[in-house]
Amino acid sequence: MTAPLRVGIISAAWGAKAHLPAWRSLDGVEVTAICTSRPETAAKAAAEFGVARAFHDFRAMAADPDIDIVDCGTRPALRHDMVMAALDAGKHVYNGIPFAKDLADARAMADAWRRTGTVAVVDAFMQAVPAISQMKAMIDAGWIGDLFGADVAFEVPLFSAAQTNVPGYVWFADAANGASAGRNLGSHMVHLLVHFFGPVASAASDQSLALKAWPVDGGVIAPEVPDRASVLLRHGSGLPTRMEANWCKIGGEGFRFSVWGSKGRLEARAPVFPMAHDTRLTGTQDPALGRAPMAEIEIDPSHRTVPRCHAVADRPETGLLALAAIFASMRDAIGGKGTAAPDFAQALHVHEVIEAAAVASDERRWIDL
Repeated sequence: MTAPLRVGIISAAWGAKAHLPAWRSLDGVEVTAICTSRPETAAKAAAEFGVARAFHDFRAMAADPDIDIVDCGTRPALRHDMVMAALDAGKHVYNGIPFAKDLADARAMADAWRRTGTVAVVDAFMQAVPAISQMKAMIDAGWIGDLFGADVAFEVPLFSAAQTNVPGYVWFADAANGASAGRNLGSHMVHLLVHFFGPVASAASDQSLALKAWPVDGGVIAPEVPDRASVLLRHGSGLPTRMEANWCKIGGEGFRFSVWGSKGRLEARAPVFPMAHDTRLTGTQDPALGRAPMAEIEIDPSHRTVPRCHAVADRPETGLLALAAIFASMRDAIGGKGTAAPDFAQALHVHEVIEAAAVASDERRWIDL
C-alpha cells in the first residue's frame, strides 16, 4: 500500500477551517502538521484541530522530511517567503489567492516552481464547483453554439458605512498587503475566465475607492485600495469578456457568471462566494427572440463527486467539495496521474492580467499583455 501524502498547513484561520476538512476528505492524504507564528498558538491550534505536530516557524515546517505538501493559507504579503522556502525544500505547494502581493513576487514563485519540478496549485477553486464544472462541459459540447461573450460579477457588502461584516479581513484595507477588490475578488473571477476561454491578450479597467471609512471595534479604518473594479478583457481567441468586482455594495447579489452564444445562454449564480451546495445553473435556448425564461438545469452526479473523496456536495462547509477536487488533482498529479490545476503558470498569467488592469485604470488606456 502506498504511504499517504503528508500535509502541513500554515494558518489556523482559513487554512484550518476551510482547507483542513477538504484535505481530510481525501483518501491517500494525511494532515500531519499545522504552523502559526508563535509556539503557544501553534500548540493550541494543533490540539483544537487534532493535528499531530505544531510548528511556529514555517522554514522548519518546509525543511521537515516528513512533510510532502505545504499549504500556505496566509495573506499575500506573507506567502512569498513561505512558498519559496517550501519549493526550495522540494515540497509540493498549495498557495492562496491573490497569488502574490505584486508581480515581482509572482514571477519569482512561478520561476522557482518551474525550477523544482514540483506540483504547485493555487486556491482558485471556483472552476471545481459542480454547477460551474457542468457549465463548462456544456459549453465545450456546443450547448450555446458559437461563443459571443461572457460577463462575471462578484458584488458583496464585506464592508459598509454601518459595519464591517468580515472583521478578520480588515487587512484588505492596506495596499502593502497586495489587496483590492480587483486583486482579491477579481483574481478568482479572472482564473475562471482563463479556465473557460484561455489566456487574456489585453485589458481595460476602471477602479476606484468609494467607501472611505470602515467601522471596526469602535474605531475607524481608512482603506487605501479600490473597493470596486470594472474590467474589460479581450482573450487571445478574440472573445470579449467583462468582470465586475465590488466588496462594499449594499444589497449586492453575490456571484453571477453568464455566457452566451448563437444558440443560447448559461448562467451560474450563488448568494455569496460560489460553493457546491448553493450555486445554481440556469439556461435558455431561444435563438428566435431570446425571451424564453432561464430554467434551472439539474447538475449531473458526475460533477458532484470526486474520486477517492468523501466530501458531500450538499454540505455547507466553506468550499468543501470544490477545494477537495483541487486537492485531489494535486494528490493524483503527485502520484503520476493527470495534471494539477489551476497551477502556478495559470496563477502567474492571472496575476499579470490583474496588474495590467490596475495600470489600465491608472493610465486610462488598454494594456496589452
